[in-house]
Amino acid sequence: MSEKSVTVVEIGSSKLSCIVAEKGINGIFNIKAKASVDYDGFFEGEFIETAMLPDAVMSLFSQITSVYKKKITKIYVGVPAEFSKVVTCLEQTNFKFKHAINQKDIDELCDKATRDYEIEDMEVVSVDAIDYIVDDNKNVKSPLRQKCYKFGANLSIIMAQSSFIKTFNKIWSRVGVEQVEYISEPLCESMLILEPEERERTCIVIDVGARSTSVAFVKGDGLTNLISFSMGGSYITSDLCEAFGINYSDARNLKKEIVLSLKGADNDTYEIVSLGGKILKLPLNYVNEAVGYRIGLIASTINECIRLFAKEYVPYYPIYLCGAGISKVRGGKDYLAKCLNRNISYGVSRIPSLDKPELSAILGLVNTALDKD
Repeated sequence: MSEKSVTVVEIGSSKLSCIVAEKGINGIFNIKAKASVDYDGFFEGEFIETAMLPDAVMSLFSQITSVYKKKITKIYVGVPAEFSKVVTCLEQTNFKFKHAINQKDIDELCDKATRDYEIEDMEVVSVDAIDYIVDDNKNVKSPLRQKCYKFGANLSIIMAQSSFIKTFNKIWSRVGVEQVEYISEPLCESMLILEPEERERTCIVIDVGARSTSVAFVKGDGLTNLISFSMGGSYITSDLCEAFGINYSDARNLKKEIVLSLKGADNDTYEIVSLGGKILKLPLNYVNEAVGYRIGLIASTINECIRLFAKEYVPYYPIYLCGAGISKVRGGKDYLAKCLNRNISYGVSRIPSLDKPELSAILGLVNTALDKD
């Protein structure tokens, strides 16, 4: 029996990515096709070149359909943090007689939250439970079939900018996609990398991309808070260009050689071969200082985000790092942990060969899409 495939699209801050996948055995994903294209990206919740966006998506789909020959009629699109907003609320209902909670009761609470929390220029993407209340019992994980007179839920409502959805709806129509479902990238990523037991307490998931960083507070099956800012790994590359007078391509190659834990002698260098074939020797300690300075700025902003939303138990919240922006710099995670004065773990899937922080977002989208289908 052939499994049903899903198609997901990740809207990165400098790259669009697409995967067609189906469920395999033991929770493995069978990836049927994958593609990515660089594009101008977004900055502070705005696309840099909206007019060029359709061409980038068309190029992405051209790559995918050259490999995956079946017609794609439905896609799942991840909404990045910079185009998202999280609202939390408590919804409750009372029963005249003792009532056994069923899925319909849960759905009605979520529907009520959707109606109650309308925000101009935003559209609800999902409503998820942080925890439930059954009579006087708070923080109930699973209320189904429990009998009670009063039932409530602390809910997480994730919204996407209407302009984001309108922009992409026009593009999908041009591509010929019949159905589109928008899902929250930070939520999907968090649900993939964190086990239900870990989510009984608040966890923080940090995703540092090329030009954007998000900080998500995760509890239960939802996000309690979400914030993002426009700074990421490409800023490190730009700093290296400016500091050492090299071009962007050479700076990217230099980044691959960097080991932040190294403390060299004054004459120690990193050596790279430039595009013109010339060997460049760059002082190791100064290069590491330049990279460390930018990671320190990112860490400082992350700390402000954490303080904004978590005042009491900040030292106890586990932190997970996703995205390529810092994780692909050798020693980057440990340097970030030092700047934050916190232990940090990589946020990765439990799928062999796909357990890389830079893949967590798109694999989270795949995981959610497969669950929905």
